[in-house]
Amino acid sequence: MPESVPRLLTLLELAELLRVSPHTIRAWIREGRLQLLRLCRRLLFHPTEILRLLGETEATEANEKAADSQSAAKRGMRNADAITQT
Repeated sequence: MPESVPRLLTLLELAELLRVSPHTIRAWIREGRLQLLRLCRRLLFHPTEILRLLGETEATEANEKAADSQSAAKRGMRNADAITQT
């Protein structure tokens, strides 16, 4: 029995799934954030590539939140120092 072949998503299906515009998907391709398979003129996307993109997005958001909280803590320390110096 042959192995099952994963269902590839079209550009419009992926855009609908991620709730972004097709222009955003194309931008991600140009930026190198998303890899695709070309079949004739169709742009197709493998499910593992989509999961990889989502994993990178989650990691980036977590890093940004950590950086924001660190800068907020530094601002708080500077404000506390300013108050104690007055």
